[in-house]
Order: sequence, then C-alpha cells, then structure tokens
Amino acid sequence: MTDFAADRASGSADVALGFLAALERWSAIDTSPAPAALRAALLAFLRAAIAAQPSMALVHQLAARALAVADAALARGASIAVLREELARTAAAERTDLVAARAGLARQAAGLIEENGAWLATLSMSTAVRDAVLEAARRGRAPRVLVGEGRPGCEGRALAAALAAAGVPVWLVVDAALPLLISQARMVWIGADAVTDRGVINKVGSYAAALAAREHSVPVYALAERRKLIPAATPALTIAEMPAAEVWDAPAAGVEPRNLYFELVPMPLLRGVAVEDTVLPPGEAAATARERALPGELAGR
Repeated sequence: MTDFAADRASGSADVALGFLAALERWSAIDTSPAPAALRAALLAFLRAAIAAQPSMALVHQLAARALAVADAALARGASIAVLREELARTAAAERTDLVAARAGLARQAAGLIEENGAWLATLSMSTAVRDAVLEAARRGRAPRVLVGEGRPGCEGRALAAALAAAGVPVWLVVDAALPLLISQARMVWIGADAVTDRGVINKVGSYAAALAAREHSVPVYALAERRKLIPAATPALTIAEMPAAEVWDAPAAGVEPRNLYFELVPMPLLRGVAVEDTVLPPGEAAATARERALPGELAGR
C-alpha cells in the first residue's frame, strides 16, 4: 500500500489509480482461507487505505465499490477464487472508468473558456486542471495560466512545468501573491480532493484565492469527477496534519510549526462544479454530495 498511501504530491486522480493498483496487488497476494475471511481482510485493507488518504474522496468511494463487489459475491455464494477474480476485475473496470471520467471532465471544463488567450488562475497540482488546460489549448483557445506554488510541497511547480512544456504560457507565484493577481484572471479553477455539501476540499490557499476572486468578481470553478462527491458528515473524511518539519525543520525555541495541506472552500464561493458530463450549480452539487454516503463500515473514523 505504500506507493499511493504516502503520495502527497500527485493529483487525487493519480492517487486513486495508485489505490486501484494496490487493491489488485492485495487481492493477488492475500492468503485468506475462505470467502468470509477474505472479506474481513479486505475490510481492514480498505479502512487502512482510507486512513492513509483521509481527504481523498475518490479513495473512499472506490473502497466502497470494492466492498460492495465483495458483498455481492458472498451473497451469491461465490468461491474464494471467484471473489478474488471479481476484485481484480472491478479494479480494472474502475481504472477504465476513471480514465474516461478524467477525459470527460477535461472537455467540460475546457468548454467554460469562451475567449482566446484568457488567463486562468489555479493553485498547486491538479491533474484535472492540467488536463482541462491542455484540452483548451488543443481547441485553439490559447489559455494562459497563473499558478500558485502550493507550499510547503510546491506541487504547483510540477503543474507549471507540464503546462509550459506543452507550450502554455505560465506565471508561477508564491501562494501569498496569488490573491494579488487574481484580478487579471478570467476565472479560477481549483482541483478537488473531495466535493461535499459544505464545500470543496483542496490545497490550503484555495480559500484565500476564492475570497480574492469574489472581491474581483472572478468566477471560481472546482473540477472534479462525480466520484469525488461525498457527505461532509462522513467521519472518515478528515483533513490530516502533515509533518511540521516540512514547514520548519529546526524551529526556534517556543515555535510550533503547523502543517495543514488541505482546507475547505465553502460552496457559496463557487460558481459551479465541473464534472465529467456537466457543470453542477453549487446547490445541486451539495445536494448530490449528501446522497453519496459510504457504507457504515467504511464511513466511521
């Protein structure tokens, strides 16, 4: 599980693909002697996966799907060999679906750009934002992008480099400077680790960018696959504190560094949530998120 569990630099869709690869590996090496024992071991694996990436709704929802597949197989009286096959098959199917959803999301978001040469603002690394910008470039919209670094990991540098390599003009700024320059953008795009009925969980700094965008009448859109919608009340969905040494590895006496990667951007600050087949108004996105509860065995912290 270590590959995806420790990934703090990739976009959430890539983390989810890592989870599916880990699920395939787990189902291939698990030594449970009977279907019921395999189900118990699977539940432990899925709980650990969610705990490793507590803000990543895709991991939560993909875990719920894997458990549902196992329960359906058990209800049919499937053998342990069939149960393993079905887990591997669902991981492969979910990977295909996720790739298709990412492509659809890129097309929906790119369609938001109505003029050539417009500046977009974003923060940190989001595969959804990257793919949508590249799709807009392929359509001849010639987007230009203002990227906040996404400290302390500075994942935004990877996004800036990827866009620049594709010929997209990019400005890279420290996070504190992003609100200052928001007024030059036509819109703000943020990725999403989770879309809840209260708002969108994304890299810290997103809230300040959204507030600045509101002051300058710049619309803010979150880009997220539908599988990222989840109730805010899900106990297992949390914002974990990261190692303090990433902020200051040798703090002065009496100084306690705090390192929070993610925060909630309230839904009222958004113009909409772009998903793979439409752009959801904030109210509809919130209502849909409330309907996508996890099974109790996975929802608990």
